[in-house]
Amino acid sequence: MVTITDSNKPEDLFVKLTDFGFATFFDPTAKMDVILGTPIYMAPELCNNKEYDCRVDVWSLGIIAHVLLSGEAPYGGKDNAEIRDQILN
Repeated sequence: MVTITDSNKPEDLFVKLTDFGFATFFDPTAKMDVILGTPIYMAPELCNNKEYDCRVDVWSLGIIAHVLLSGEAPYGGKDNAEIRDQILN
């Protein structure tokens, strides 16, 4: 969901990504290490099993924007392993 106001200020733009199947409380001061979600939207940190923070959501938003603008996914693998390899390369 994107909320846009009449203002032109960037701080007035709100983007909210939701996937209630994986919803949890998030402590912005803590790193996470649990992998959740659909592989095509995963940031490289997740594919490498590294700790991550809220910046992985920005990656996912970029993937969603790409799909919305182009009509296709940025990675075309036949399985999760191929998609992971493409994300990392």
